[in-house]
Amino acid sequence: MANKQKKNIVASITDSIKDELNFALVQFENISHQSMESMRHDLKKAGAKLQVVKNTLFEKSVNQLSQTNSAYKKIRKESFPLKDKSALISFTGEWINGLKKYYEFSKDNDNLSFKLGVIDKVFFNHEGLTKLAQLPGKDQLMAQLIGIIKNPITKTTRALSSPMQKLVFVLSQKSKQTN
Repeated sequence: MANKQKKNIVASITDSIKDELNFALVQFENISHQSMESMRHDLKKAGAKLQVVKNTLFEKSVNQLSQTNSAYKKIRKESFPLKDKSALISFTGEWINGLKKYYEFSKDNDNLSFKLGVIDKVFFNHEGLTKLAQLPGKDQLMAQLIGIIKNPITKTTRALSSPMQKLVFVLSQKSKQTN
């Protein structure tokens, strides 16, 4: 590849990880083209973009960004040099959906795993991203919260209506006995 092409790719990667506040670098090995395209399609539906990157070009992008941002300095210090094939997932909107979607793929395929990532300007390693991906999503948390709030109200309503139901039952039994 020509030097100018590499510079353009580095600039593209730099812009991608600088503009998107949330991204993850993931590892893939021995995955079929069909599986990769399926994963790319599902990630796109979840608001994430998958882009295969060369490790050296990603390292150059992070080195450029580390001059002005401490999160990238931490990436450089803890994760370089990168090994194995890498892909960059940049998240737009709700990052948890794309993170969960990739995690689902990685559970089914041992050749996929997280390497590192920056979520809300905080650096995460492999273990951190895996833990984040296992957390419940925003919709699920909202449903649980509504259930917790609704549960005492439902119990109170049942407790208040229960004596009336018993009274009606006793009166109906009494009326049957008299007939």
